[in-house]
Amino acid sequence: MELINMTIGECLEHRASKSREKVFLKHGKETYTWQNVSQITNELALIFKKRGMQKGDRIGILGFNSPSWIFCYFAVVKLGAAAVLVNACCKEREVRECIKASKMNFMLYTSGHKGLSYEEMVKNLKTHRDSQNVEYIYTEKTNQEWKQLTLPENYSEAEMPRVDCHELASVLFTSGTTGHIKGVKLSHHSMVNNAKAIVEKLRWENDDCMCLAVPLFHCFGVTVSLISSLIAGCSVVVLEKYNTLDVCRAVQNEKCTIFNGVPSMFLAMLNNEKIKDYRLDSLRSGIIAGSPIYEDDYKDICVMLKNIRLQTAYGLTETSPCVSISDYDAPIELKAANAGRVMEHVQVKIIDDRTGESCAVNEQGEICVKGYNLTIGYLNCSGEECEAIEDDGWLKTGDIGYFDEDGYLHIVCRKKNIIITGGENISPDEITRFIRDASGRKEVFVFGIKSGVLQEEIASCIEAKENAEELNKIKKYLDENLSRYKIPKHFVFLEKMPRNSTGKLDEKKIKALVLEKLNVR
Repeated sequence: MELINMTIGECLEHRASKSREKVFLKHGKETYTWQNVSQITNELALIFKKRGMQKGDRIGILGFNSPSWIFCYFAVVKLGAAAVLVNACCKEREVRECIKASKMNFMLYTSGHKGLSYEEMVKNLKTHRDSQNVEYIYTEKTNQEWKQLTLPENYSEAEMPRVDCHELASVLFTSGTTGHIKGVKLSHHSMVNNAKAIVEKLRWENDDCMCLAVPLFHCFGVTVSLISSLIAGCSVVVLEKYNTLDVCRAVQNEKCTIFNGVPSMFLAMLNNEKIKDYRLDSLRSGIIAGSPIYEDDYKDICVMLKNIRLQTAYGLTETSPCVSISDYDAPIELKAANAGRVMEHVQVKIIDDRTGESCAVNEQGEICVKGYNLTIGYLNCSGEECEAIEDDGWLKTGDIGYFDEDGYLHIVCRKKNIIITGGENISPDEITRFIRDASGRKEVFVFGIKSGVLQEEIASCIEAKENAEELNKIKKYLDENLSRYKIPKHFVFLEKMPRNSTGKLDEKKIKALVLEKLNVR
């Protein structure tokens, strides 16, 4: 793959010049061609400029997936401002934290989703000392209102600031190891080229149609899905948020060929008996990433979506996000077992924490990444957060993994999740796999609880109703298959595990609930 030097705005204009009348966005009954989106976002950028926004500003976008969100994003980056992407599910205090961390100048917000309105939140934000100096602009419009926006006859592209592709395009928030959010800064160059690499790897084309249900405020949404659509030239069916039957309807009615998602999205489809009422055979491609997927689950998903080439991948927000991805024609058994090969122009090394040296094949260590796709830094970073990026440009991901003899990357667990008991390093992922096998593949979360003598005790949380017979069966299976020091001391059942906006397990909340049940402080 050849790296390109284009901004996100330039990619949009390039695509609009090639596919003017082709439909780009679909949302319910709304449709927008590439020419519509180009014109709307140019006019919107001009409006924003007249409101006082300028190159270098930090402009927040708060809302669920919608054409309005997308138009705001493109308009902001065309201005040379940084789009600060705020999680649509954030509560007021969390939004204030994002505003304070990013030194936000403006906040663009939409109408919310199914009972969640931002109106009251914005009213309160305007009165709080940390957020009262931000200008808040409501940006939700109807299809007709957007299409009535027209550029002045004397409009010239010279009215817009010149933007360099290596400048800051987006700020995305991710949880830090300290428990505080980190604002990850990504350039146009890193996001555009990561999207280009994905499109080429997965062979997406302009006659494809993508069902977009992953949140746009995450890298999986904005880079892997939205910006990739600019590169491929494919149509995009926008869903406000993930709902299994909404996805099925969109795929069936619009003949979608691409669907990307985190494992919980695909598993929700797999476990919904109504899925048999829909035709999903148009799906031919997609990425499953964002959290671990177990081999049996992956294979079952591929059987359900029989025509799909579903690629496993590894990445993180700091890497724009994709680091590795499975080969296009790799057999299902191989894709199920690893996170694929490292992408072009990206370097990965596995480092032994004790020696700082590179690990041998099949030897576990911390995954470190270097390349064009790396973050250009954190907002207000300090201490532990800054130490993630070494002076020589390597990012320490905090993930434990290894390369096998064929060059495939395997992800083991998070470094911070390693449990140390009696001097032994234990991977919670290994224990999780055995408990899942014993419990009929229920959702499981394993972690360590501080203990004076052993350092940590192992706790396991199982998503199910508490059942003594079930617990005895699990314990018996573990006793037969695991070393005694790896068997959890604590077993806690939760009927429903908390999840975040992307469907991943909310580890912090789960730990708090388990500790409360165990009466541990």
